[in-house]
Amino acid sequence: MKIIELKQKIVSYTKLTQSRGYTVASEGNISARLDDGTILITPTKIIKDFITEDDLVIIDPDGNQITGTRKATSERFTHCEIYKKRPDIQSIVHAHPVYTVLVTVLGLKPFDNVFISEAAMFLKNVTLARFAKPSTTEGARVVGEVCSDSDAIIIDRHGSFTCGTTIETAFSILEIMEKYCRMFYLATLSGKKINYIDPAIVDELKMVPY
Repeated sequence: MKIIELKQKIVSYTKLTQSRGYTVASEGNISARLDDGTILITPTKIIKDFITEDDLVIIDPDGNQITGTRKATSERFTHCEIYKKRPDIQSIVHAHPVYTVLVTVLGLKPFDNVFISEAAMFLKNVTLARFAKPSTTEGARVVGEVCSDSDAIIIDRHGSFTCGTTIETAFSILEIMEKYCRMFYLATLSGKKINYIDPAIVDELKMVPY
């Protein structure tokens, strides 16, 4: 994919993430790994509704800025850490989805068992990272501890990093995860017994390709 097309896609999905309510104001960031190993990423301190292709920057695998008039996001080190641990993925979406974060605030564990097929099929291995101060090398370190076999990492009381071979895949994982966490929270509010899917069937659903 040409870099201008990739820039357009990052901008489109950044605005979509914002419009869905998974980020607000200048929260969140999206990145894509380029063919030469450098990383195209959104900048810091910009209201995502107004982001343009010209605002995007390029960093090296260690987080040093190479091009761009704006400053790269402070979460760039976490993106870099995931790319280092996951040579198979090409894009990352970092967001602060409300229900996904809320279940960590309440100490709930919605992924120990699942009750809808989509959670098993598309969220094959959701991992919880321990709390760390955002926008720090500590944050990068705690995500690096758990990201090697997971496309969906939830950071305790902070947000999520979802990743995939495309931006579309990374965003889809975010959206399905937030939907599931919202359903789980509402189910717990009902006070009724949750009807989980049999673990053996869950294992079968996890084998379904997507």
